[in-house]
Amino acid sequence: MAYLRGCIRGITLLKCMIVLACVLCASEARGASMKPFWSPAEPLSATYVIDVTIDPEGETISGSETITLVNNSSATIEQLAIRKGVWRAGSLTVEIDGEGPPLSPSPEEADADTPILVFLPSPLDPGEKVVLHIDFRGPLPEPWYALTVLQEWHPRLRWGYQTHDDFEVSITAPEGWSLAASGRAESPNGPWRARGVRSFGVALAKDHEVEEAEAGKTLIRCLFTPEGRECAELVLQTAVDVVSFYRSEFGLYPQPFLTIVPGMGRPVGGCPLATGIVAIHGEERFGERDEDHWRWIVAHEIGHQYWSEHVLEPDNPDWLWLGLGIYMDREYARARGISPDVHRGIFNRYIDGVQEGVDTTIERPPEQLADIDFDHNNIVRHGKGFAVISALESVLGRDTFRRIHDHCLAAYRGKCLGAREFQRVCEEQTGQDLSWFFDQWLRSNRYLGYGVASVEKKQDADRHITTVEVERFGALEMPIPVEARFEDGSTQRAATERLLRVSTLQFESDAPLKEVVLDPDGALPLLQKPILDIARQVRELPWTGAGESALTTFELARESDLEGADPWGKLGLTLYDGAYYTEALEAFGKTAEFDDPMWRPVALVWQGHILDLLGRREEAVARYKEAQALPFPRAMRHDQYGLVIDGQWIEERLKTPFERAE
Repeated sequence: MAYLRGCIRGITLLKCMIVLACVLCASEARGASMKPFWSPAEPLSATYVIDVTIDPEGETISGSETITLVNNSSATIEQLAIRKGVWRAGSLTVEIDGEGPPLSPSPEEADADTPILVFLPSPLDPGEKVVLHIDFRGPLPEPWYALTVLQEWHPRLRWGYQTHDDFEVSITAPEGWSLAASGRAESPNGPWRARGVRSFGVALAKDHEVEEAEAGKTLIRCLFTPEGRECAELVLQTAVDVVSFYRSEFGLYPQPFLTIVPGMGRPVGGCPLATGIVAIHGEERFGERDEDHWRWIVAHEIGHQYWSEHVLEPDNPDWLWLGLGIYMDREYARARGISPDVHRGIFNRYIDGVQEGVDTTIERPPEQLADIDFDHNNIVRHGKGFAVISALESVLGRDTFRRIHDHCLAAYRGKCLGAREFQRVCEEQTGQDLSWFFDQWLRSNRYLGYGVASVEKKQDADRHITTVEVERFGALEMPIPVEARFEDGSTQRAATERLLRVSTLQFESDAPLKEVVLDPDGALPLLQKPILDIARQVRELPWTGAGESALTTFELARESDLEGADPWGKLGLTLYDGAYYTEALEAFGKTAEFDDPMWRPVALVWQGHILDLLGRREEAVARYKEAQALPFPRAMRHDQYGLVIDGQWIEERLKTPFERAE
């Protein structure tokens, strides 16, 4: 065995020496100035011709592919990088002109995150092309619910950013399996063809049915289980309507194909799987959600075929494509009379996070993102992502925002559009400096909080004059639409001034005022009452002389979920200081509920003090004895009253009642 291990080590070492020698030879042949790997500023598109065999029962996949790349950049390319993807457990060979080029690291050593460098036999000058022939084999990924889903399943060129590429894929799968892929095919085995797609995905399902429909030039296919047929029929009908609406409204639909597949068993939404493939969850439980849910989720998932597939997203967190995708499905929902509750619900995810006190800052260092311990996906990526886009439309106006939206769809096809670039486009299209908007929404934890501070009504002859003051209590500064509604059904609108804490608006009308509404279109994640940070309010109370402030804070604390012995203990002391004995007794009772080794016995002693002052001596003694039975880590000083509470103090209180010194 030792001899065999030695032979294996020798063979491995020999392989490494051969690879190194090839790399050195290639380097010497080109001279000492061989350039390191680099990525063109403008993405290079490649063509992939793939022949793949999928064996779900044997849990294997094998295939061969040809990658053709034309160097359309202005500089010479000497190395390419290949993303091995899921093939970290599989085999991979590469040939160029019938020869195996030097690779580093070897395919066996590369993992999912480490690209394989391919050293080209000769430099690829601008305008020239190279053709790579790759054979691959490996295990199938674990099933995704009832499907076998292939994402990043084939070797692919890696540039460090996403690209649009062309595909021609022939797929051999066993009989009885329904097939979905990112393309169109004249036969089940293909070839499936797609042009300008971010990713070519494949999904297989056994014992599923398939229905098809046309939406203009787009073929829509729906895979479903027999149990999910009723839902699938609505989903397919809705998809045809959504694609037609989006094409009419936004001028294009990105691809001539779309496949909808079932996902998890619960009706909790959906997700995009690859270019032209989306999943809708819970079709078999169709009756558990109303029709609006199914129509909206179809529009939502199809919206992502524009943002993240047609226009690519480079940022982390990737909030922009989510926000813009939700904006599109909101346009569909409004046009088709779908309840606005779903979009208010998306806002509420973010608002709930704000009220919970989590840091919703979008642009944060990677190490901070890695340490996040709240539902960042729903609160920030989806909730705040949509909030930013909706708020931007409110600021710029619908027509201006739509011009920006449609410009980005046309100008950034196959390119990456990140937040900084999006801000630059907005500023170019409007001629405005919008740093005040993006800095607050993306680079701070501020929230939008405005409320009606006062309404004054006057009548001048037959005219009604209404003066409204709107006050900002949140830190985020933004103009807020305000609508005055009058008793004759008429309305008038105005907007606050973002630079003012209090904006004064005046309306003149024929009829008396009925009500004033902020954000009448429901387009903003607007808090209209201040967030009560009770713990902070308690910390800011003076230890003596707090008076009615202590009582007010106590009443707010009773209605909130104030946690911790420290704030409740301080409330008890400040209430005692103000002679609010009944309230102080309750506050110290709350303090004693927490398993705090210092505060619990002290809180019991203070309950005894107050019960003594209230003339309830037997109850006071019971509290002192309860405190005496607990461990007392150390004495607690109350210098403002000249008191030191310790074991001796408790002994004295058991003998004589507590009296408050004047």
